[in-house]
Amino acid sequence: MTVRVVLFGRAADQAGERELDLAVPDAATMRTVAESLVACFPQLAWITAIGRPARNLEYTSWDQAATDGDEVSFIPPVSGG
Repeated sequence: MTVRVVLFGRAADQAGERELDLAVPDAATMRTVAESLVACFPQLAWITAIGRPARNLEYTSWDQAATDGDEVSFIPPVSGG
């Protein structure tokens, strides 16, 4: 199946992409999607340690299943003031 990955901040800068379609196994979880992304962009290995997964514009857990056509993001930590 294919999911649409949207990258923000540091992840977008490091990958040189803001959006990409990513082929993942049919039984993929958010962690599987992240691991597939890291296989394409090894510089994003930090995502699974400090990023937070989101599916279709809502935060979710790493073990949440992905479905074909989902929009998936990994939100990096942010700070502001």
